[in-house]
Amino acid sequence: MSSIQTSVGLISGIPIEETVDQLISVASQPLNRLTSRTEGLLAERTAVDTLATLVLGMQSSLNSFKSVATYSKKTASSSDASAVSASVVAGKSPKTGAYTFTPLQAATSHSLLSSSFSDLEGALGGGALSFRFGGHVDKGVALREINAGAGFKAGKIKITDRSGGSAVIDLRAAQNIDDVLEAINSNEEVNIRASVEGDAIKLTDTIGGSVSSLVVQEVGLGTTAASLGLAGINVAADEATGADIYSLHGGTKLSALNDGSGVRILNDLEEIDDLAFTLQDGTEAGVDLSGAATLQDVIDAINSDEDLADKVTASISSDGARLEVTDQTTGGGAFSISSVGLGSAAEDLGLSADADGATITGRRLISGLRDTLVSSLNGGRGFELGDIDITDRSGASANVDLSTAETLSDVVSLINAAGLEVTASVNNARNGIQIVNRSVADGGGAGNLTIANGGSGSTADDLGIAVDDAVVSVNSGTLNRQTLSESTLLATLNGGSGARVGDIRITDSNGVQRVADLNKAGAEAETIGDVIDAINALGNGVEARINDAGDGILLTDTAGGDGVLTVADVSGNLAAGLGILGSSTETDGSGQQVLNGSTSYTVSLDDLSTDVDGIALSSFKNGAGVDEGVFQVFASSDTDDSPRRFTVNLAGAATLGDLLERINSAAAAKGINVTAQVTEGGTGIELLDGEGGSGRLRVEELNGSLTPAADLGLVKEAGAPDSDGVQTLRSVGLFDADDAEASALELVANRINGFEAGVTASVVNDGTGYRLAINADESGAANELLIDDSSGLFTFDQISRPKDAVLLFGASATSSGVAVSSATNEFTEVVDGLRLTVKKTSTDPVTVNVTKDNQPITTALQSFVAAYNSIRTNLDAVTDFDAEANTTGILFGRNEALRVDTTLSRIVSGSFSVSGEFKSLEAIGVSLDDKGKLSLDTAKLTEALAANAADAEQLLSDQDTGVIARFTTAIDQLARGDNSLLNSRSESLQDTIDSNNDRLSVMSASLDRQRDRLLLEFYTLEEALAGFQSNIDLLDSIQLISSGSSNS
Repeated sequence: MSSIQTSVGLISGIPIEETVDQLISVASQPLNRLTSRTEGLLAERTAVDTLATLVLGMQSSLNSFKSVATYSKKTASSSDASAVSASVVAGKSPKTGAYTFTPLQAATSHSLLSSSFSDLEGALGGGALSFRFGGHVDKGVALREINAGAGFKAGKIKITDRSGGSAVIDLRAAQNIDDVLEAINSNEEVNIRASVEGDAIKLTDTIGGSVSSLVVQEVGLGTTAASLGLAGINVAADEATGADIYSLHGGTKLSALNDGSGVRILNDLEEIDDLAFTLQDGTEAGVDLSGAATLQDVIDAINSDEDLADKVTASISSDGARLEVTDQTTGGGAFSISSVGLGSAAEDLGLSADADGATITGRRLISGLRDTLVSSLNGGRGFELGDIDITDRSGASANVDLSTAETLSDVVSLINAAGLEVTASVNNARNGIQIVNRSVADGGGAGNLTIANGGSGSTADDLGIAVDDAVVSVNSGTLNRQTLSESTLLATLNGGSGARVGDIRITDSNGVQRVADLNKAGAEAETIGDVIDAINALGNGVEARINDAGDGILLTDTAGGDGVLTVADVSGNLAAGLGILGSSTETDGSGQQVLNGSTSYTVSLDDLSTDVDGIALSSFKNGAGVDEGVFQVFASSDTDDSPRRFTVNLAGAATLGDLLERINSAAAAKGINVTAQVTEGGTGIELLDGEGGSGRLRVEELNGSLTPAADLGLVKEAGAPDSDGVQTLRSVGLFDADDAEASALELVANRINGFEAGVTASVVNDGTGYRLAINADESGAANELLIDDSSGLFTFDQISRPKDAVLLFGASATSSGVAVSSATNEFTEVVDGLRLTVKKTSTDPVTVNVTKDNQPITTALQSFVAAYNSIRTNLDAVTDFDAEANTTGILFGRNEALRVDTTLSRIVSGSFSVSGEFKSLEAIGVSLDDKGKLSLDTAKLTEALAANAADAEQLLSDQDTGVIARFTTAIDQLARGDNSLLNSRSESLQDTIDSNNDRLSVMSASLDRQRDRLLLEFYTLEEALAGFQSNIDLLDSIQLISSGSSNS
C-alpha cells in the first residue's frame, strides 16, 4: 500500500501539516524564547563593541598631544610681502621673534645684447662665437677676503669731486670689488671713475677742476671707506690711490689660492705625506697636510712637524702674496721642497721653486683685487715669459722684459711703461689682452705695428699678440684662465648644483671595459683629482687629465683599437656632469680618440646652413627636442660573430645637419654601408642600409638615462628590402620643412640653444634691425658669461650684470647689520627654519614676525572633542529610557556603559596633577555642557596659549599626570586588551551566545525529529483508515445467494 503525502488526510480529512505545525509551534516556545534572548545578546555585544571602538578611537586624537609638531609649529608673516616674503621651512621650527631685513638687491642673471644687424638675410662671414661661464681675467675678488680676512664693513661713503660735486655711494649690497667699482662709476652726481691698481682702489676725477679737493668721507659712524683703503683721501689732485687692502693671511682658504684653483691634498684616509723636504744638513722629512683648509693650517703643519721642528720656519712673505720657507740648518746640501707621489701640493703652494741659499720664496699665490696670475693662464700651465720686441706704427721700438711678470696686470704695466705709442689693456671679451696703437690723427704713425718674440723665446706667440701688419691693434684672444683643477670640488660643478657621484664605465677602443667605483663607502670621490686618479688606475687604454683649456676633464684613448672610446654612468650622473658621457667623435693631434669635458662652447660662423640642414634639433617634435645621448645602429649584416654596428653620439649636436653628419661619419668610420638623409617629404629622416645582409637594420638606445633614438622615432627595425636589396628605416613628422628658412642670425641662436649649456639665445627686433640676445638661465654672480667673438661682427652690451640677491639683516639705529647673499632670491640659512624670498629691491626695512602657529593644537583639541562627543552620543543612544513608550536602550542599566560614562566624565571635568598654571581642560577652553558634551572655546584657548603655551602643552602632554596619560590609562582599562572592561564583557556575551547557539541547534534538531514523528503518525493513521475503507468497500460488494430451489 502506498504512503499518503498530502497536507490533508484523504480518508480522515484531517489537515495534517497544519495540525503538526500547531503542535510543533507549541513545542517550539522554549526555542523561540532562547532565540530571542540570543538576539538580544548579539545586539548588546554589537553595542559593547561599538562603544569599545569609539573609546579606542579617542587614542588617535590623544596621540597628537604628544607630538612635538603640535606645539612647535611656527608661522611667518612679512610686513611687506611684495618686497620680502617669508614662510617656515617644512619640518623646521624657527625661533619666535621679530626679524628685520632690508632687500638691498635682487638676484639677476647675466643678459647681453649684440650690436644691430640691418637685416636677417645676409651671411655672417667667417670666424666663431664662443662662450663659457667664468674665466674672466679681471674678475674682482670677494670683499670677505680683503683686509687680511677682516673683510669689508658694509655701509655708505661720501665722495666729493674736484668740481665740488658730492654723492653718497651706497655700498651695503657690495659683495665683491666689481660691485664697489660699479656703484661708484654708475653714480651720475660726481665725475669720478674708480679702478683697481694692484691691491688698491684708485679714484680718478674725469673732468678736473680746482673748486674742491678730491675727498672721500665716512657716512655717519661707519668705517666703510676705511675698509676699502679710501679713508682720509683729501688731495688737490685728479687722482688718488687708496691703501693696499688685499693680501694673504692665515685664514686664507686654500681653495681661494691660485685664482680659485686651490691646493690638491692627497687622500686623508691613507695619511700620505703631501710635501717632501730635503734640508741643507741632509734631513729628509715629509709633511702630511690632511685636514688643512687654510694657509695657517699649512704653516702650522710645517712648523710643528716633529722631523722639522727647529729646523724649518714657514711664514707669509712680507709682500703678502706668497709663502716663504727658511731652512735653519747648515750643510752642503741643497734645500728643496717637492710634492709626493701623484700630488701637486708643492707646486700649488708655490714652493717647488729653487732655494736662494737657505730660503725658498714661493711663487705668487694671489693675483690682485681684479687680476689673474700668469700661472693660471694657458689652462693652468702658465707661460714662461721672456722679452718681446715692440715697434709702434710711428717706428719707435723697445724691448720689453716680461720675465718678472707674475700677473696679467704686470704684463700690461710693463708694456705700457715701454714709452711707445701703444697701450695694453684687458680686451673687450675680458679673456685676454689687447695692444692698441695710437691713431694716425693722434700722432700714432701709419707704419706696421710689430710685436715679435725677443731673443730665442716665444713670449709674443704664447700671449697671442705677435703681429707685423698695418693695423691699429692686436687682440690676444682667449688666454684660457683656468676654471677647473684637480682640487676642484665635485659639489661645485655646474654652477654649484654639483653631480651625483656613482660608478662610471669606461670602454676603450679595444673593447676593454672597466668600472671606476667613485662612491665606495669611506672613500667617495670629492675632487676632480680623485676622479682622474680613479680613471687612470683602471688599467685599460684610457688616460685622464685636465684639458689644455683648463675647463674640463680630457680622456684620451691610448689603446689604438678599432672600437670607440665610450663612457657611461652606471650609477649617479657624474659622467654627464663632467661632460664626458657618450662616445668619442674627435681625435687629438696624434690621431688618438678623445672625450673632452670642456665647458666652452663654440658656434662656427663659417658653417651656418640656411637649408634644411640648419633646422635646430631643439625644435623637433614641436619643441620637445632630442636628448644629447648615444644610440647604436645595427646593420642588416650584423651578427654576434661578425658585428656590423656603429655608435652615434649626439653630444653637442645642434642641428639636423649635425645629426646627419654624426650618423654618416660614424658609419663611414666603421666601413658600414648605412647612410642617413632627409625623407622625400621633408619632415623626417631615414636610414638606408645597402649591406645586403639577411638581418634587419635596427636602432637601439645605448644609455638608458637618455633617449635620443626614441626622440628621433628610430627605435625599431627596418621593413623588407626593396628590389635593389636596400632596407629603409624611416621616421617622419619630426620637423617642418619651413623651419629651414631660418636666417644666419637665427641659426646662431639655434646652435647656442642646442648646446643646452645653461644659456638661452634669441633674435630680437629693435625696430631698426636685429640683435642676438644671450641670457644665462641661472641667476647669481657666479654665473657670469664670457663671450668671445673672433669674427669681430658682434659687439655685446651688458643689459643685466649677474648679481646675487643681498639682504641686510638686523640693521638698526645702533647696528649696521649684516649683509647676506644668495645666488637665487631665496634665503633659507639666515634664520634656521625660515625661508625668505626677495621679491624686489627696497631701501625700507621689512619686519618678519615668527609666531607660534596655534592651528595644530587647536585641530588636535577639536579632534579630541569630536572623539569624546561621539562616545557621548553613542552612550545617550544605548542607555536611553523612553518613559512614554516604555522602551530602553540596548545597554540601559548595564554596568559597562555606566563605567565608561563615569570614568570619562570624571577625567574631563576633573583636575590634573601637573605643575603648570593650567590644571583642567576648562582652563584652556575645553568644557562640558549641560548634556555632557564637550565644546572648545578657541578664543579662550588662544588666550591661554598666549599667556603660557608651555603650561598648556604640559597639561596635555605630560606622560605621567597630563591629559594624554589619564585618558590613555582609562582607555587601557575600558577598551584596550583582553582584560579590559568592554572586551571582557564582549567575550562574556559571546560565550553565552555560543552556548545558546549550541542549545538552539540541539532544540531545533529535536523539533525536526518530533515533526517527522508526528507526520509519520498521521500518515500511518491515514493508511490504516484507508485499509478500513477498502475492507468496507469489499464487504459492500459481496451479494447474498438466493434461498429458492432450482428447476431440473
